[in-house]
Amino acid sequence: MDPDDLAALPPGLLADFLSGLAIMDGRGLTEGFGHLSVRLPDGVVMTPALAPGLAGPADLLLLGPDGEARGGAAGRRPALETPLHLAIYQARPDCGALCRTHSPWAVAWGLRAEAFRPAHGFGLMLGPAVPYHGDGDLVTTPAAGAAAAAALGSAHALFLKGNGLIVLGANVREAVLKALYLEEACAAVLRSGGIGAAARFSTAEADARSRWHGAELARAWGYYSARPSARMPK
Repeated sequence: MDPDDLAALPPGLLADFLSGLAIMDGRGLTEGFGHLSVRLPDGVVMTPALAPGLAGPADLLLLGPDGEARGGAAGRRPALETPLHLAIYQARPDCGALCRTHSPWAVAWGLRAEAFRPAHGFGLMLGPAVPYHGDGDLVTTPAAGAAAAAALGSAHALFLKGNGLIVLGANVREAVLKALYLEEACAAVLRSGGIGAAARFSTAEADARSRWHGAELARAWGYYSARPSARMPK
């Protein structure tokens, strides 16, 4: 984005966006592929067709609600899956940011072709279940985006068949941290060889645990934004 576009962004948004990209890359949530976007009152700021770890302020794109370019990096192409982001923003007015990842443990869970039910305290930030979308193609058209948004429903994230996942947040911080904690939750379950229903949180337990999420997200962002490149264990 050019300096005028950057200057028009809400205070703190660019810093959070760049920290989010550093965490996504440094913590192994993305490598060559993936993207991050944030909703504005009149459009979307999004990474282009470029690895998140290589994207800087000059590479970001400003898109209208229908995906039309309104500003940003000259010569940068929008990500192929821009329609996925736009469809979710249209379907979910509560969504302020989207984090598209290919983290290894979440990809591994996706091979099971079933919803994921967190049995991990921080994973409860993702709600009672994360659904699975069985279309294995890239989400490159409005129709495919609408189908993915329908599969997502009211959930906080969606597994995409053979192709990672997309995670929602009220803002960039929340979307990135939920993606990180979903990866951690998938790793815990898969390392254990799978768990039975008895090990999961009841609805009452999950509701009680949620009262800590706001403080946990704030503390976690302070840590991960300061240490974005300490890799998660494989």
